[in-house]
Amino acid sequence: MNGLNMFLEGPGLGRRAVKLLRTERVPLDDLLRHAASRAAAALIDLHVMIDNLGNIATQVDHEGLRYRFSGSKAPWALMVG
Repeated sequence: MNGLNMFLEGPGLGRRAVKLLRTERVPLDDLLRHAASRAAAALIDLHVMIDNLGNIATQVDHEGLRYRFSGSKAPWALMVG
């Protein structure tokens, strides 16, 4: 088995191969600033990915499925294959 390949799929359905750069432990309310009920005590793993060109994408949801590259407002979806 060769392992899993990860991609981020973005606008126009373009895909970039990525790998996990690091994982950070952050309060859930850091991602849910707009939520009515705050979950300050809950911690989640926030993943940071890097593509082959060195572009860094940070997780922007609590499920770990949406990422945003530095300097971009477009969300990218995690694809695993």
